[in-house]
Amino acid sequence: MKPFPNPILAIALCLLLFSAVACTTVASATTERPGLPLPATPAAELAAQGLTDPDLVVTPVAVTAPAAGGSVVDPVFGSSLRRLTESGSSGFATHIYSQLQAFSADNQYLLLIEDEWYTVRRRETLALLLDASDTASWNAPRWHPSQANTIIHFDDNADTTLRVQFTDVTTGQTSTVFTFPAPYERIRSNQSFDEISRDGRFLAGMASLSDGDQMLFSLNIETGTLGAELRLSANLYGGPCAPDPTWGEVEPDWVGVSPLANYLVVQWTRDGTTRCSGLETFDIATGAFVGRVYDGHQHGDLGVMADGTTEFFMTYELYHPSGNLALGYRVLPGTATVQDPVYLRTLDWLGDHISCQGPAGVCLITTIADGSNGWQPLEGELFLQYLDGSVARLAHHRSSGCGYWVQPRGSLSRDGRFVIFATDWGSGNCSSPVDLGAGDPYLIDLGSSGPPPNFIPTAWSYLPFVVAGTN
Repeated sequence: MKPFPNPILAIALCLLLFSAVACTTVASATTERPGLPLPATPAAELAAQGLTDPDLVVTPVAVTAPAAGGSVVDPVFGSSLRRLTESGSSGFATHIYSQLQAFSADNQYLLLIEDEWYTVRRRETLALLLDASDTASWNAPRWHPSQANTIIHFDDNADTTLRVQFTDVTTGQTSTVFTFPAPYERIRSNQSFDEISRDGRFLAGMASLSDGDQMLFSLNIETGTLGAELRLSANLYGGPCAPDPTWGEVEPDWVGVSPLANYLVVQWTRDGTTRCSGLETFDIATGAFVGRVYDGHQHGDLGVMADGTTEFFMTYELYHPSGNLALGYRVLPGTATVQDPVYLRTLDWLGDHISCQGPAGVCLITTIADGSNGWQPLEGELFLQYLDGSVARLAHHRSSGCGYWVQPRGSLSRDGRFVIFATDWGSGNCSSPVDLGAGDPYLIDLGSSGPPPNFIPTAWSYLPFVVAGTN
């Protein structure tokens, strides 16, 4: 992680993302929140009703973690949690990041990380298709959104020729689909690891050039043509962007494309409303500046509203008028200064990760658990946040969050049927040799049983819809 130009926001973000302590499990399904009466609804009744009240306080019921391939039912939510791997105390396993899609286009395969190597497994049988020997040369792998068996990735930077490649996970065969021209040399993997457009046409990133500059680019994979091309030093800091007085030419945190391929989207590590700050959008073909969506740089995700045409960015808003943390979204492409937020709800300072990779109009939210100040609504949970303000609460993740690899980072499949998340089941094992945590990915199948009686299905047959007004 790069130094943050704004030290106050740096502290806030650190507290926001990295202060989780071991998740405390207790035998009761509910607990008292200061100022409110103790809810008396037992766990079984809550599970039968479906949890749609975001203000209800529910704490985890102690259950034993299953073995790999096994499942356990969350007694409070009624959801079945299936363990996908058996990492053990000397290693870890997790899924790909929450801003990326962990599921293949047909939901048959999973993209995981096991002991620091990318792996691909069958979802149903958990059989290993590809391991470190197959994936060691991958940079920034992602599922192709329309070709079910295909991972799209950059090559390994072993030489000065930069390539975009497809790998068929069923055969292990890799083919080069685009070779960058000079002066492109190597991909900057972290900056170039955001999701490709939902139709599979566009990706974006940042590459090192032979003259030492960095290039922000968009690529039309279908036509094999580069669109926007912005040199970091020559075009941006040599033009509209002023170097930071402390940090100089601040690089992007990530470079991606909007879900509907309307914009090149750049999130900078510098906060503010001056150029090369916050979350900016550019014309995907020409690179012309279009607007600024957000003036910060903490975690969030890009999504599509229920109308199917409006793109948005959801994040944890730090400056809600109440002084509390808030979930909110801002529509793309932004304005010349910054787009105003639409607040969805306030919550305690429990923000962790957001995944808007599923159906239009909904994001999957992951919150941390910190039992030191009493249990709060939505704490230590995975829940669906709809853009109309309603919620569907899915499960407690039971992770201590003591290290990066056991941050739950819940992610939602494209059709909304599956949820994947990581957990160490409260073990808090973040000491040598797994300093960043030892855990495993778990799966929730939202289509494995009938929906609770107060859920009304939408056109997305696996995704429960919650009527507005429950917040």
